[in-house]
Amino acid sequence: MDKKILYVCNSAAIAARFRLPLLKGALKEGYSVDCICGDGVDVDANIARMEAIGVAVHRLPGLEADGLSLGQLRSQARDIAAILDRVQPEIVHAFTHRANIASFLALRGRPEIRFIPNVTGAGRLFGADLSLRDRLARYALLRFYRAMAGRCECIFFQNDDDLGEIGGAMQLPHSRLRLTGGSGFDPSEVEFDQAAEVTAYRRLLAQSHGIAENKRMFLLPARALRTKGVEEFYTAAGRYLDLFDDAVFVHAGEAGRPPYGLAREELQAWQRPGLHYVGFHQDIYRLVNAADVVVLPSSYREGIPRALIEALYFGKSVLTTDNTGCREAVIDGWNGVLFKPKSSQALLTAFVAAQRIDAGRAGNNSRRLFARRFHADAVVNVYLGQYRAAV
Repeated sequence: MDKKILYVCNSAAIAARFRLPLLKGALKEGYSVDCICGDGVDVDANIARMEAIGVAVHRLPGLEADGLSLGQLRSQARDIAAILDRVQPEIVHAFTHRANIASFLALRGRPEIRFIPNVTGAGRLFGADLSLRDRLARYALLRFYRAMAGRCECIFFQNDDDLGEIGGAMQLPHSRLRLTGGSGFDPSEVEFDQAAEVTAYRRLLAQSHGIAENKRMFLLPARALRTKGVEEFYTAAGRYLDLFDDAVFVHAGEAGRPPYGLAREELQAWQRPGLHYVGFHQDIYRLVNAADVVVLPSSYREGIPRALIEALYFGKSVLTTDNTGCREAVIDGWNGVLFKPKSSQALLTAFVAAQRIDAGRAGNNSRRLFARRFHADAVVNVYLGQYRAAV
């Protein structure tokens, strides 16, 4: 019988961008690969990208949604169960809370299918200063994971904090709690000469957005969510520009929606000479490559942010918060700066500290950290090793 594996991901964009090395690895291992995914940005193009390598994609709109409505989870579980009965996989490997729970519910009455959930970040419900509603939602989420413990053969996490808190709630032996270096990054995705591209792309940014070519560029590559520290970035950048004339600050990412996000009009209103919002960029690798410093002031309970993994690969200095998931990408003073989350003053101090960073040394250190912990091959091999393991 053919080996079959079914992946369940929140969106087509995440599956095509973050899980592609794993999809390729499973195919190379001899699995027939199916993927259930929600919609999101450029859904048709991302589905086509997966289908082009031989993945059978099942589109399930709503799987990308925020929140954990029990009614919606049950409906999605029924849809996943119907796909399970058609595909009849050996393994279901799910990513993110919603996909984990919906898959768990779908697998009831199907004990022959191996189940491997993956927590890609604890998320908003594990932050500080939660409302009563959010505290109750977190309690319900942990109850689901506790129930999941008897069904999954193991569960993957991206950082020690999530492993300790969610894994602790599951009361699983440590041998069934697994850790990976985030989603990993496959350098073969970069199809340009990095050294040659910097000057050309900085010139393009000058022409299209008026971004000065010859100043140090601080880049925030993030969706415009409050928990990503976007407001702190704009505030600290403005204060820096009041004091110095040696840098430009660029924010690239989708606009958000209230109450958790910031609208495009608001971001554009904060622009000034030296501080630019450039929106969502398909060619984000070229933008990261052209930057001098990558910034992520996140207070969100990240897994390990892909933006930081990409920054390490491209040899950038990194400024990020001393926060779960983010701190894994920086050794303070070695390849960047860690600072307090939710503080524009702490971020301003980090911007000033970056003036003293030896960019060449920090870049080499970032590349070294990437090669040791975050290369896609290392992450994929951990997953494939679990698939091969006797249950």
